[in-house]
Amino acid sequence: MIYFDNAATTKIFPEVLDHLKSWAEEFYANPNAVYSDGQKSRRSIDEARRYIASFLEVDEEEIIFTSCATESNNTIIRGIAESYPEKNEIIISPIEHKSVLNPVKYLARKGFKIKFLKVDKNGVVDLDDLKSKITEKTAFVGVIHVNNEIGVVQDIDSIGKICMDKDIIFFSDTVQSFCKFNIPSNLVDFYSVSGHKINAPKGIGFFKRRKDLDITPLLFGGGQEFGIRSGTENVLFIKALYETIKIWQKNKAQFVARLKNLKELFIKELKNIISEVHIVSENVETSPNIVTVIFPKIDAQTVIMALNSEGIAVSSGSACSSGTPTPSHVLLACGYSEEEALRAVRFSFGIENSEEEIFITVEKIRDIFSRLSVFY
Repeated sequence: MIYFDNAATTKIFPEVLDHLKSWAEEFYANPNAVYSDGQKSRRSIDEARRYIASFLEVDEEEIIFTSCATESNNTIIRGIAESYPEKNEIIISPIEHKSVLNPVKYLARKGFKIKFLKVDKNGVVDLDDLKSKITEKTAFVGVIHVNNEIGVVQDIDSIGKICMDKDIIFFSDTVQSFCKFNIPSNLVDFYSVSGHKINAPKGIGFFKRRKDLDITPLLFGGGQEFGIRSGTENVLFIKALYETIKIWQKNKAQFVARLKNLKELFIKELKNIISEVHIVSENVETSPNIVTVIFPKIDAQTVIMALNSEGIAVSSGSACSSGTPTPSHVLLACGYSEEEALRAVRFSFGIENSEEEIFITVEKIRDIFSRLSVFY
């Protein structure tokens, strides 16, 4: 299988995978226990938290370990809303991940007013629109750093400064940007991270929170994670996440350059065989590993299944329920038609991918379009 769906999830680093069994045997005890093996597990968590906090230039108590970004996003969004009930307006971009949009929709049913920011054809947030929408009733502003479908990068420095000047909480989903881009921790009050997007196991993540801001917990129990996320900590996967981040930090320049090279090669080769393809957000800064292609005539599901039959895994932002595809909310928000959105396919590259895989994939796409074009 040629795997080009790394924005969905990534393979665990081999060196981390090799150590998981030994770590499981070494750090098995409950980290909240007072006996020596429990304290050994506690020290492992503390070491991981200390490293991540230093890496992000924040205080240790500002790192809250969770199971994933979905949990983090829900905790942040609902936690802020419950902590500041006098503020009943939320400002977000319309191209957020569903783990942001859905808890916001839940709050709308509870009486919150939701204001969606304007985005252009590339998915870039209109900063003047943001300024005009902020009021004294704004609970928080939420803007995804790097979009998971089209890869567009938002100017979170400018957004953060706008929010800071207005004394408004700024939250960002940084799942796709973490380790690939710098995150201005002094300007983003809350942001979420998921381990399995950066070659760590599924089931581990964290969020950064500004320590002087109140946040109501989503989970109540034993009071772990500074009382913000109760539940026995996943010591093994926290350790794995810590080691994974160290690998990324050590090799960041090399990894990002490799991803960018693969992406640029893919776009170049694809345009050589199908000149009519449209690359979404091509004229603005995007993630080094995400490219969304709107193919001419042929719908995304057909392309995805045809590539799958050739051993190539890619994806689409469109959802499919009861056999009827639903176009991506991200592309619709950017102004694309439903028909265009249903022809969009996402290719997302990982550091283990090769140039040879790019050439093979493009050749397979050529064959697929040669076969299917007679039907369109």
